[in-house]
Amino acid sequence: MKFISTLFMLLSCCTLGMIACQTNNTNDSKTKSGESETEEKTPVTPITDFLKQGNKGVGSITGFEHKPFDQKLADEGNKLFIVKCTMCHEIKEDKIGPALYGVTKKRTPEWMMNMILNPDKMLAEDPDAQLLSKSYVGTMAALGLQTQEAVAILEYLRQQDSK
Repeated sequence: MKFISTLFMLLSCCTLGMIACQTNNTNDSKTKSGESETEEKTPVTPITDFLKQGNKGVGSITGFEHKPFDQKLADEGNKLFIVKCTMCHEIKEDKIGPALYGVTKKRTPEWMMNMILNPDKMLAEDPDAQLLSKSYVGTMAALGLQTQEAVAILEYLRQQDSK
């Protein structure tokens, strides 16, 4: 019975992953002989100190109160990260989306929160999000998270970046 419930959970996560991470169509390029071959995209990380620039992104989060680390909140963020984020992201390895190790040392909390809560608006209006999205196959989709859930994921990422 445990096997069946595990299998059901895995299939559910895969289905959610396909829904959450919409993939962009890649353009075929024509070779001289008229045959088409698929262009491979290589992730490119811009060499910019986004944290120092202070970009807060586009969205409802315009300020963020920095509190001492909260292990209970990070544990909740870990659970949410597994269910909502690992379909497209890993901590130390690129997947459909970028690896997230070190993100809290590169981006402002406001930018990360706005990206988590409203990726459509960020991808439409934030130049940093637009540039980053060009390096990956997937387009981040809205996950329907509440602000406190996004704070928990941010706390989990903060914990990972301190390792």
